[in-house]
Amino acid sequence: MSEQDSVVEGLLASDPSLFTGDTAQHSLGWLHHPEMYFGTWLDEISEQLPRRHDKTVLLAMGGSSSPARFFNEFRQSDLVTVLDTSNPDSIAQTSFQDVNVIAASKSGATIETSSLLTHALHNGLSAKDLVVISDPGTSLTKVGESLGALTIAGDPQTGGRFSGLSPFGLIPALYAGWSAPELRQQLAACCLNRDLVERACREVQARSSSLQDGMAFFSLHADPINSGSALWLEQLIAESTGKDQKGFIPILDTSEQAVAPGAIQYFHLVAALLARTIGVDPFNQPNVERAKRDVLDLLKSPVSWDVPQGEISGLHQAMSSASYIALQVFGPLSDADDLIALRSHVERLYGPTTANFGPRYLHSTGQLHKGGPAGVVAIQLVMKPRSKPVKVAGEQYSFHDIHFAQALSDQRAMQQANRPMWQFIVNDLNEAARILAVEA
Repeated sequence: MSEQDSVVEGLLASDPSLFTGDTAQHSLGWLHHPEMYFGTWLDEISEQLPRRHDKTVLLAMGGSSSPARFFNEFRQSDLVTVLDTSNPDSIAQTSFQDVNVIAASKSGATIETSSLLTHALHNGLSAKDLVVISDPGTSLTKVGESLGALTIAGDPQTGGRFSGLSPFGLIPALYAGWSAPELRQQLAACCLNRDLVERACREVQARSSSLQDGMAFFSLHADPINSGSALWLEQLIAESTGKDQKGFIPILDTSEQAVAPGAIQYFHLVAALLARTIGVDPFNQPNVERAKRDVLDLLKSPVSWDVPQGEISGLHQAMSSASYIALQVFGPLSDADDLIALRSHVERLYGPTTANFGPRYLHSTGQLHKGGPAGVVAIQLVMKPRSKPVKVAGEQYSFHDIHFAQALSDQRAMQQANRPMWQFIVNDLNEAARILAVEA
């Protein structure tokens, strides 16, 4: 039996020994999500969803939010607003009056989701309009149950970035206007079979031909800043492969073919097999958890925005010699066009450049930045919020505090990982462009 035949047979049999590390033993549930969720479950859950309002707001991060953006984008729907941020200005621009709300978190302990849910409940959300999605027994599940909200269990045998075909993707899709029969038709190609696995193996073989010292670029069909499908794929590839000083770096290449929801399982397989090829565990995220803990430690004391401004010395030389540049912008989601322009200017002058908003990127490319190939140069741009601080109900800290604590904690984590990072606090991205000397 050839190596590829052995891999195909192993995946069809859900064999965890195919993968480096021991997390695969409890991380392969995604292989069976079509048979778990595409049948009567989908019809029954669709009937149960509270639908008193036309519009829905999703409170989630990372793998709990990007599938919703993916399904929204493909259907060209504006029925679901994804609030995947702690930015005070984005939160201030979001109304929780007369909307359905989904609060989703695999772990149930995601600070953005829990804080936003508390905020929503104190600003117009009724529990009868709330749906909670989390793994069994989590703190978020218990909150949902205590409120009498519809509480839907995720699959504990699947990590967040592989959950697009589970309730974390399917429930937002139903709110975005998809019917259960439409989802079945669109996602039929996601059912596991030999042909699907063999095609994924061939793509992995082709993409791996560009590997050098465990590093290669992975072309994306669209910009993850404003494309739901590209954001989903970016996280899947970056977080699955970016560790042990190795990884595939997702980079924009508009010549790539657009990705449809029917390709979700295909790219699940591609990501897992790319990680296998370079010898890393596809299902863990070893460099992410410490930054999350540091946020909670920072919030125990008042968080001051009065920190030394970043020094520009040495930055341009570092950018010129970087394998790639990562723009990490802690600002409102509404500034997406400005960030796209800034990324384009930096890339034109210095080469491959990734960009996204914090804390969104912490749940996506953050693992790659700290654990992946060492050639990254990170530029963290923290925009001063325009809105007034609003404390999270029952807490001593505000969303201003959470937002800046997340920026500070990632700065520390990057330093601990010996990755070069420059931090600048700015009023807007035009000021950032002037600092970086990349104005058009």
